[in-house]
Amino acid sequence: MTDYKTKAMKLILRITFTFLIASPLHLMSQDRYGDTEEQQILCKEAISVYVSYKKQKNYDEAFIQWKKACDICPPKARQGIYSDGVVFLKNELKKTDDEARIKSIQDSIFLLYDQRIELFPSTSKSPNNGCAVLARKATDYYRLFKKEGAAEANAMFKESIECMGAESSAATLSTYYVTSFYAMKGMEEEAEAKAKLGEMLTDYLTLMDYIETGIAAAQAEEDSLTQIKLTDDYVKAKGNLDEVFIAIAQCEDMVPVLSEKIAADSANFELKEKVLRLLNQKDCTENDLYLPVAVSVHELKPSHPSAYAIGNEQAKGQNYAEALAYMEQAVDLCIDCSEMESYLLKTGKIASFLGKTSTARSYAQKVLAQNSESADAYMLIGDAIAGAAKSCDDGALGQRLAYLRACDYYGMAVNRGDEEVKAKAQKKLNANSKQFPSVDEIFAVGKSKGDAITIPTIAGCPCSGESTTLRVR
Repeated sequence: MTDYKTKAMKLILRITFTFLIASPLHLMSQDRYGDTEEQQILCKEAISVYVSYKKQKNYDEAFIQWKKACDICPPKARQGIYSDGVVFLKNELKKTDDEARIKSIQDSIFLLYDQRIELFPSTSKSPNNGCAVLARKATDYYRLFKKEGAAEANAMFKESIECMGAESSAATLSTYYVTSFYAMKGMEEEAEAKAKLGEMLTDYLTLMDYIETGIAAAQAEEDSLTQIKLTDDYVKAKGNLDEVFIAIAQCEDMVPVLSEKIAADSANFELKEKVLRLLNQKDCTENDLYLPVAVSVHELKPSHPSAYAIGNEQAKGQNYAEALAYMEQAVDLCIDCSEMESYLLKTGKIASFLGKTSTARSYAQKVLAQNSESADAYMLIGDAIAGAAKSCDDGALGQRLAYLRACDYYGMAVNRGDEEVKAKAQKKLNANSKQFPSVDEIFAVGKSKGDAITIPTIAGCPCSGESTTLRVR
């Protein structure tokens, strides 16, 4: 055990004094491999030797030769010396159960990361190199110390992401959020944990925006394999974030935390925007926070989330005309936004309440153009037709045919929706089928059950010219 400690300490001292207490001439030298031709040759040879063993996966011998390179080469000879050293030291960790040696090697790993960050904060290929390396350090810290090291790793990830922004890797964004969760769980002070929860709620939106940017960049890659791998990485990261977010984002927990955040920083417009997006996303609208935040955001910067929020509240108060105006504004402002389908559906439903059947149907058709399997859209068309069935009255079967056509759409919804939507659509189908024609009524126009029939073209009839199949009540 004593021998392990001695060797470990020698390793740390050798790295420390060689790299950190280096002659200023090394740092100022025009040739990064040394001040003299002899040193340059020896350094390049030492690097070549250990790298060749590394390529052969002979990490034991590579580690020995790497230490020789550390003794010979100047601190800034090669950034790879530091990253390779981490690889070799991780390999050494696998070979021992001695706690003192494990701790010594771990200290050496993080010392190498710190030196790399200090000596190579920026490179021609990586302007924010130090920030990217800090994320790698955080990743290894979390891997080595698990949940016990989550808080420390989380602080490193946070600093890296604040620097890198949307250029952060998928793994960095994902692991940052996971360590945030475990860091919060490990906090003993309730106020501290509550503050961390608030940070996680608003962080979620920022991180998801970064992931969407990452996916777009990945899909623009020319190499198909790179495109697939990077896209897959970001999609997995998105799933990880969603999994954590669902665990922490319950309305009853979110609203008090977000209310306190806004009260403490009431002039922070960006915070209010994020809070509004969160409340909309989780459908947390039945509270005293929702509408004031929406109005505040909309007054300064009209946006689709704020327009939707205000429209939603107006609809709850049965102020449908005002609600429709805000909802249509939300649709107009939602340029390629992920919420478009829900906005179109909500706008169509409000139009249907107002008796604007053609408008309601138009919005439903826009939904189907995006998602041909939307059960809600088919149900909305059924509602629009059933609600205006009287407009199809031609003195014969016109009105009855409208109910038949409405039920065609309800049937499409039943075949496509989840259990809740299926039940709702089936209930509407059953209710409207009571308005089907009788056997006598279809006989009077020379038709039989099961015949195809075209709905007459009548102004105002929402299903004019469409075909349906005759059924009877």
